Amino acid sequence: MHGGLKVYRGSPASARSYVEADRGRVDDYYLAEGTGVAQRYLASPESGVRDGGTLTGDAYEAWVGGYDPATGAPKGRVRTDAAAVRFVEVVVNGPKTWSLAAALDPGTAKAYDAAQDRAAQQIIGWLAQHATTRIGPRGRQVQVPVERIEAAIVRHYTSRAGDPHRHLHLQINARVWAAGKWRGLHTVGVRDMIDAINGIGHAAVMCDPQFRRALADRGFTLDSQTGEVNELAGFVGSFSARARQIGKNVERYEAAWRDTHPGQEPGPALIRLWDRRAWSEARPDKVVPTDGTVLTDRWIDELHRLGFRSPTHPTALHAARPGTLDREAAVRTVLSRLGAKRSAWNAADIRGQVELLISGKGMIADPAVRIELAEDLTARAVAASVPLLNDDIPEHIRALTSRDVLGVEAECRSVTGASSCSLSGPGCARASYSPSAGQTWIG
Repeated sequence: MHGGLKVYRGSPASARSYVEADRGRVDDYYLAEGTGVAQRYLASPESGVRDGGTLTGDAYEAWVGGYDPATGAPKGRVRTDAAAVRFVEVVVNGPKTWSLAAALDPGTAKAYDAAQDRAAQQIIGWLAQHATTRIGPRGRQVQVPVERIEAAIVRHYTSRAGDPHRHLHLQINARVWAAGKWRGLHTVGVRDMIDAINGIGHAAVMCDPQFRRALADRGFTLDSQTGEVNELAGFVGSFSARARQIGKNVERYEAAWRDTHPGQEPGPALIRLWDRRAWSEARPDKVVPTDGTVLTDRWIDELHRLGFRSPTHPTALHAARPGTLDREAAVRTVLSRLGAKRSAWNAADIRGQVELLISGKGMIADPAVRIELAEDLTARAVAASVPLLNDDIPEHIRALTSRDVLGVEAECRSVTGASSCSLSGPGCARASYSPSAGQTWIG
């Protein structure tokens, strides 16, 4: 899992339109009639994550707007202006070879979808424990932990170009409960936790026993560092090139249509027509997709045309056991990787690196076991870090460093004769924090 954080500002109706239109192209071939727009989840630090039911289009629009989708009651003082923050979004995804493997086998597809669901719920649960909101008068606000958050998951099966790309849009609602009332999520804090979010999402799927067993039963193996399916990695480039060709065809049809229909928007039927035409162009002898089964068959046909041959025998599933990991050595590796990237970090940065280390070691374990290991390694790495500030500061502030980084800065000062290091990179690990602005400066 990789990618950044999107902060959505705008009207709830536009968010709904985007979600429905985005999956109205190729994803419509997969989705059954009456399928909800999104799945809702409720989470708190004490009770964890629980299912909040399926959201229809109307319910999703209300949820985005800051209203309870069941009762219609507003969650505190709801802003209606165009600049109002509605939710923050991350994408739970994986290497394209995982989606190709899912296209080749329904059992693998089911296991992959379930693993992504578990990954999303783990991210939601972690955010419920670490996200904050702000209370107090302007200029004197302090951050406090959230007591309840809500999330929605929108599932997509394809990329915009129409190739297999199973992924989830995970949206955390901007209205959170804390200190006796509904308040606004501190989005800057969530943004600064993106490494943990991405790391948890990747490791949760990479280490998932059911998903890994499904791949092994089909004869597939994973590269421990990249996560790519070794038997499919060589076909991604050519397959993606075909998908890009299809996407460009659709864009050309749409541009020509808009030239003759100014101010109008194409409907779902027209979009599907463009999609099928784009698939058939340049290869008119092939059947264009009309449902999920036909679309999957088309992907498999494309892979075979490129020279792929399915493995004929299952592979042995070799997994490293969590108990065999040298935890002190792992902490040193994590801090070394962090110091090579930046001069200061927070606990979320550590958690992200810890999750990548665990998945890279070939761990395959139940979520509870992996999470216990990750939390222990994170706590050890935090304790082994050197604090840059003595004040009680919010968790997302990057105010931790290492002795190695401080050593680099000392060396910089001795070489330059300056009072502080002016070089970029892993040196210069001094920090200051402004409580009112909620920011840290590394100098």
